[in-house]
Amino acid sequence: MTPRTALSPELTLDILGIAPEDRTDCLSLLEGQAAPAVEIVLAHLTARLGSADDSNPELGTPEIPVTEMDWISAMLRFAPEVLAWHADRGIPADISHATVADLGRNMAINRRVHNRFGMDTYKWLNHVFSGRIYQLGRLQYLIHQPSAEIPGVGAGEWILGVHIPEGGGLGADAVNGSLALATGFFAEHFPEKPVRTANCESWLLDPYLSEHLDSASNIAQFAALFTPYGTPRDEPTDAVYFTFRTRSMEHLSELPRTTALQQVVLNRIDAGGAWQLGFGFLRLPR
Repeated sequence: MTPRTALSPELTLDILGIAPEDRTDCLSLLEGQAAPAVEIVLAHLTARLGSADDSNPELGTPEIPVTEMDWISAMLRFAPEVLAWHADRGIPADISHATVADLGRNMAINRRVHNRFGMDTYKWLNHVFSGRIYQLGRLQYLIHQPSAEIPGVGAGEWILGVHIPEGGGLGADAVNGSLALATGFFAEHFPEKPVRTANCESWLLDPYLSEHLDSASNIAQFAALFTPYGTPRDEPTDAVYFTFRTRSMEHLSELPRTTALQQVVLNRIDAGGAWQLGFGFLRLPR
């Protein structure tokens, strides 16, 4: 395995997509001595790399609590090992780099939402640093074994969870091109985990949304790719967070209503409705 010191701090931050305003803090974490709590997270990341275990245990002890900054420091230090693991599987460098750049993306979102350095989605990044998720074109794909029943998916079968990273639209060419890449990518680099189905769990699959957007819109067409399953679950803040990047349900009247999507999101809440998380699946192209 490539040692953690194989990449310079500056190159590590470049590959991770760290924004200029976050680089000083990241360099300080990366160049300082790893605290015991950071070593705890590093041990966790090492054990999970290549593992099918997708649980998120609470790390640390009363004597050595593990904080958000410890997670960030550990992930910065662990990045070269993830890149080396990708390379060992023959994963192209451009895909590897696009995948781990989710760290910088989430860090930049955190700064916009909270106006500070940090990353409150560090548990989500476990998927990136365990080698389970990959960005292929416009979409990300999490290879996993679902816990919920999905039509046509057998017990223990591997599937791809579709995720939509911030940045760019959902045009048909971009989405279909990404789905086409996924089939070949996982067949080549994870042949021991054959996949034929993808699923998506998102507020974008809330039936209400497609009913109130133009059927020709990118979001409606994206949702139409998936066959619904299960029962939508109330997640009142998701639509607000992903549309406006705020978790607060206060002062909604101050939010912009410039786009059709913004109007639909806020109008439903104004009418007393609650946004839901929808579930859908599709068969991957061959």
